[in-house]
Amino acid sequence: MMKVAVCLIGTEDIIEKDLNGKKLIPGRVVFEEGNNFNGVKTVYSLIDYFKFGDYDDLVEKISNLNFEFDGTFRVNCRREGEHDFDSQTLAKDVGEKIHEKGFKVDLKNSKHTVYIDIVDKDCLVGFLEKDNLCKRDYRVRLVGQSLNVCLAYCIVRLLDKGDLIDPFCRDGILVIEAAKLKYGKLYADDMNKNNLRHIQTNAALAEVEVELVDFYEFNEKINIVTFLPIVSSKTKYNEKKIEKFFEKANSIAKKMLICTLNPDMVKKYSKLKLKSERIVKVGDFNYSLLEY
Repeated sequence: MMKVAVCLIGTEDIIEKDLNGKKLIPGRVVFEEGNNFNGVKTVYSLIDYFKFGDYDDLVEKISNLNFEFDGTFRVNCRREGEHDFDSQTLAKDVGEKIHEKGFKVDLKNSKHTVYIDIVDKDCLVGFLEKDNLCKRDYRVRLVGQSLNVCLAYCIVRLLDKGDLIDPFCRDGILVIEAAKLKYGKLYADDMNKNNLRHIQTNAALAEVEVELVDFYEFNEKINIVTFLPIVSSKTKYNEKKIEKFFEKANSIAKKMLICTLNPDMVKKYSKLKLKSERIVKVGDFNYSLLEY
């Protein structure tokens, strides 16, 4: 049975390579075999995929599917986009229809989870296999403005393997993910020195080596990857500090990949040639990935 990997919109090409799959719709990659789910949020086996009109049409189409399974079930619904119904109501209504076919409901300890995955007017239905995959056991020290793990992994996958440095490491998610992929020597710094203790803890739990350095005293040519702080009156980072960062980064970067919510600011100060730009959607936020 074909499977579906739910990923961040804008990272489908990375997940296609990881799973030897193919993009079906935004944020959904179908595949047959594979187990590299580092950049994936959810995996389910696919029963059917279709477009729907109104709510009644949706319920009818799901109810008419040929469900074949032994044991108890429950229904979960994931919904993206604007709809005139909520996920709980749909799960309840579909559950009742499946129950009428003779299948037994168990909301607490079901053997199977019928998974309804709705993106705008697209509906995918399957059996849930893995969920909540955008987590890491090593990540016990979290900080504000940190990155979604699946996004961090996909950022690292865009880099060439080699030594790299993250000058705004926060909890260390980027360099730790790079270390787990054996990218080379990993270095980290942060303007908030309390964050350096966080990365030491997380790196130790991940069983990887990350060397803490002073970015502004670092003079080797190296790849740079970071999530650039948001510049606003509500943060401790101001534009002068960002300008100082780029003065240093422009002089030592072999290549640079910047994740930001403020791409115009990055383009203003980076003197390197922009190689590519992509948007990755995480919830209501659109992150720009600028590769230099």
